[in-house]
Amino acid sequence: MNFINILNHILRPLEWVVAQLLTLFHHALVTFGMTAGPSPAWGIAIMCLVLVIRICLLPLFLSQMRAMQRIQVLQPQIQRIQHKYAARKDPRSKEAMQREIMALQQRYNANPLGSCLPSLIQAPILCSLFYTLQSLPAIADGNAEPLGGIDHTMAGDIESSSIFGVRIADSFGTVASPQSRIIIGVAVALLCLTLFAIQWMLIHRNTSKDAMVSPQFRVQKMTVFVFPAIYVVSGATLPFGVLLYWLTNNLWNLGQTLCQLRWFPTPGSAAGERKARRDYEQDNRRRAAAGLPSLEEERAMAAREEAKARREREKSAASRNRKQHKTPHLAKRSIVKR
Repeated sequence: MNFINILNHILRPLEWVVAQLLTLFHHALVTFGMTAGPSPAWGIAIMCLVLVIRICLLPLFLSQMRAMQRIQVLQPQIQRIQHKYAARKDPRSKEAMQREIMALQQRYNANPLGSCLPSLIQAPILCSLFYTLQSLPAIADGNAEPLGGIDHTMAGDIESSSIFGVRIADSFGTVASPQSRIIIGVAVALLCLTLFAIQWMLIHRNTSKDAMVSPQFRVQKMTVFVFPAIYVVSGATLPFGVLLYWLTNNLWNLGQTLCQLRWFPTPGSAAGERKARRDYEQDNRRRAAAGLPSLEEERAMAAREEAKARREREKSAASRNRKQHKTPHLAKRSIVKR
């Protein structure tokens, strides 16, 4: 048994739930007037299922972004701790460095696993949807047991259903119609473009300027072109239903990435600088509405107050110095008179 079969066996309970949800969405679409049996309702149900699952996972995404922000804010302090122990290679110094870093993270409630855990929870759910779609041909042919609400007849209906003129079971190599191949080619191209856009924005807009000069950044830039190329190879062999799943998921990820760059950017990145400017302008608008001075005027007033206080301190210091210079002469005159 290979790794894919083992993973599929482990995720079987989740696949059962996904299959039940898929049939539930199909029934809802039929209730609202779409055709039962083989029809575009099954393709739309696949897309709706992806969206509903991602909406349910949205709180995990927000938790992940907040955890990543807390970790990123602490990076300068963590780097100072690492620099302090850079010349010490003994185990005791390494343990002391880890203790200081952990104490800093606990003080600010910044758990590194908090940014990874949501992704670990999302992955099995999305993989279950992927495997459910892949198991449909075997269920329809009677080579696999029914899964959730999908029996042999219903699996056959899903396989025979078409959307945009392409059957859900068809792939680029199995269709004979040029129009169907064009539709599948457009879907694969959109997959590549959305993945390229997501990775390009995260690497070039959400990476701090300090990280951009590191050797790891040059390796990351290569992934922008590598992973979309994988879609070209796999997209030609996968069923159209799986491509619909991937495309819907990528479009959601693209929108989620845009939200991340706007509200949860990495400090010091291009997106972070844009957010700082937006926050600055928004604060000025809020102050103007409340009749308060702008941030620039407040800083100017603070600078004038500081300059005035500095002049007072200098004047007071000069006065004390003059008194100190006069005191020895008065003492000398007193001695001479005696």
